[in-house]
Amino acid sequence: MYILGISGSPRIGGNTDLILKEALTAAKSSGAGIKLIRLSDYNLAPCNACMACFANGKCAINDDWKKLYDEITEADGIILASPSYFQGVTAQTKIFIDRIGFLALARRRVDFENKVGGAIAVARRSGVSSTCNQIVTFLTAIGVGIPSGGRVYAIAREKGEVLNDQEGEETARKLGNSIVKALQ
Repeated sequence: MYILGISGSPRIGGNTDLILKEALTAAKSSGAGIKLIRLSDYNLAPCNACMACFANGKCAINDDWKKLYDEITEADGIILASPSYFQGVTAQTKIFIDRIGFLALARRRVDFENKVGGAIAVARRSGVSSTCNQIVTFLTAIGVGIPSGGRVYAIAREKGEVLNDQEGEETARKLGNSIVKALQ
């Protein structure tokens, strides 16, 4: 069993990465293999609505889409995390959602059958709910199951501040454990 954590934060080692690591560490303690990837490490262009993916099951844009898609399809569980930027996911996360989402739909969601996932959002004060909703909507649209408690709201602004959000950390650990439990 392998859980993939996907960070949509452009800030390396920031609050989103830290809270995502809490969830992944809990999943590892429950017996899963884990990996964290950062969307900002991939070259992804926005979707241009060419619909080539519906014609041949592949994206026509020549960037890192295949490498990223392969990472996701190999995983049993997916945790997608993003800071809240103006009540929604970051640009990096939105590009990911659009590109991977269209490919998943074009491939009739079969690549995501039996996968379990969750959402993590980090915000200074507001935006965690709408950001998590955006992530959960994406995950369920591509066929990923969300266990009870599959959303984590973390409050932080300054780098490292999320480690002071005890409830956020505990919820992240519960998410990691619940994904492993759902996959067993």
